[in-house]
Amino acid sequence: MKIITPFLITLLFIFSNSSAEWIQQTSGTTETLLGVSFPSLQTGYVCGTSGLILKTQNQGTNWTQLSTGVTGFIRDIVFANNNTGWAAGESGLLITTTNGGVNWSTQSSGTTQHLVHIHFIDQLNGFASGQNGVIIHTTNAGSTWTSQTSGVSVEIPCITMITTDVIGAAGFGGAIIGTTNMGTNWQPQSSGTSQDLRGIYYTSTTDGYACGYGGTILKTTNGTTWNTQTSGTTNNLFALYFYTQNTGTVVGTNKILRTTDGGSSWINQPYASAGDLYDVTFVNLSTGWAVGQNGRIYFTNNGGVGIRMISSEIPKTFSLQQNYPNPFNPKTVIRYELPSAASGNIVSLKIFDIIGNEIAVLLNEKQISGIYEAEFDAKDLPSGVYFYRLTAGNFSSTRKMTLIK
Repeated sequence: MKIITPFLITLLFIFSNSSAEWIQQTSGTTETLLGVSFPSLQTGYVCGTSGLILKTQNQGTNWTQLSTGVTGFIRDIVFANNNTGWAAGESGLLITTTNGGVNWSTQSSGTTQHLVHIHFIDQLNGFASGQNGVIIHTTNAGSTWTSQTSGVSVEIPCITMITTDVIGAAGFGGAIIGTTNMGTNWQPQSSGTSQDLRGIYYTSTTDGYACGYGGTILKTTNGTTWNTQTSGTTNNLFALYFYTQNTGTVVGTNKILRTTDGGSSWINQPYASAGDLYDVTFVNLSTGWAVGQNGRIYFTNNGGVGIRMISSEIPKTFSLQQNYPNPFNPKTVIRYELPSAASGNIVSLKIFDIIGNEIAVLLNEKQISGIYEAEFDAKDLPSGVYFYRLTAGNFSSTRKMTLIK
């Protein structure tokens, strides 16, 4: 029987200069940051209060403030490529750039409602949503925006395009709506909650996730029926991003959560400071950013998971080595080796207690061949015997470790 432990299990990635999984970057501002978009591995943009837009061209090592000509809130930002992007905000604000933010021009949104979210699926097709049920749509890169009838009057803080025709949106009071004809008709869906929803993300036309206040996380596998997942928190959750169908990250008030099994379990990931995080994005399974209050930008290059490749040398065989130190208190390192035969297979590394209850999922996704180390922190677990199991394709190996406090 699978048990989601109430204990907080933190999985810490060892950097040469830090033990945090999410590293705070220097943004150069104390403005509240509300949106983040990375069109490529190196180039990214962040937006926030007081008309703020920041840009990086080196993964956030350095951030530069851009001149937008805006003084109000910029609530969200999206880039279709390194140069072409849009931002949305207060009183129907829409601005766009085609030269990487050097120049910004205003677009006519046709509304004075605050726009809270914007999403483009390519350089031409986009949607924006906001207060009082407003939804607007463009098919020509924003040269013209057309208002649509959403059928709801609540704020819609999140909208996402799965295809040019299939779009989903979520809002306050548990509202979820969807369309399969580019917004000509929006249909209400049963969310099963009255909590305000703040984020929605689809991994396919039928599979999606939503998050909101009170630790709410919802999932659909048919595009219409939503079921509640166990997030393990009552903190408000504001945004989520899934890079694959099963691997995603949710951020909120003092929380970063990650799943690698489609939301069956959510693992808490520590970060250095307290406060709200309002948006998150990833460019691959391991490289992502989260932004929030007081100008905070957090970066991870290991997905926030405490696993690192220590050698790209391709081993000849699978190997799961004895953890060290053993016995341990409270941290220990698990080393394993993946040969070329591991390619294409899901690799899982899980922790179990002495009676076989699953305690933690350190990894459950594809990895390339190489030699890896995972650091396991059991500071909130009682002393005792535990087991760790590595599985990849037809390979499976289990070893015993002892926690002594």
